[in-house]
Amino acid sequence: MTPVASRVHWHSIALTDTGHVRKLNEDAFMSRNDIGHWLVADGMGGHEAGDVASQLVAKELATLEIGDDFSNFVDRLEDKLLGANLSLREMAGGKEKIIGTTVAGLVLHQNHFLIYWVGDSRIYLYRDGELKQQSIDHTYTQHLVETGKIRQEEVRDHPDNNIITRAVGAADQLYIDFNMRRSKPGDLFLICSDGLDKELLDSEIQYFLEAPALSIEQKAQNMLQKSLQRAGRDNTTIILVQLEDNPNS
Repeated sequence: MTPVASRVHWHSIALTDTGHVRKLNEDAFMSRNDIGHWLVADGMGGHEAGDVASQLVAKELATLEIGDDFSNFVDRLEDKLLGANLSLREMAGGKEKIIGTTVAGLVLHQNHFLIYWVGDSRIYLYRDGELKQQSIDHTYTQHLVETGKIRQEEVRDHPDNNIITRAVGAADQLYIDFNMRRSKPGDLFLICSDGLDKELLDSEIQYFLEAPALSIEQKAQNMLQKSLQRAGRDNTTIILVQLEDNPNS
């Protein structure tokens, strides 16, 4: 278990655990508390060197600085991911072999937040007593939902729920989703690998996040421990980022 915590105009905590089944933790995370940039990467289990893929993405993006021009930062972030995709394709050495990883990231900038993602690692926002997933899973089952083949409530138990449709390193062309919105004081963000959301329902995640008397460190620990008690079938990584209620005070 690896914790990282700090405070600037926010509090943040990052935890990762191998779980009870996997021998290797193929998750990686990056926590740039100094500039307000965090990510989770989940190396593709069942393929070769998933840990190499996730660590490469985390290390590459950790070198980014935001600077004065935020649009330029976003361009450089995209370039880093495209470069990581190319590196992983070259490392794989052929179309039959995949060295890949998901990625889900959060960037805080002034009174906005930027999220970006590839794959099924998730970004949630808990605001005004309500938890909402901000990312949209790049999975086969999500495609079935969007095309009306199955209902959202059928996704969790679907036999193909583990099939992702995008990953860094999975194809020559990488498509990254971005979204930018206004932030609010008190916003609480969760970035996680699927080891968490496959063990806990969204309603259970909200239960842990809304506990008013607990620090985000305690909330993250409680979620991780509950997921391990359930089964701990996969690596699990959790990042919580809490914006201050009164950042200018």
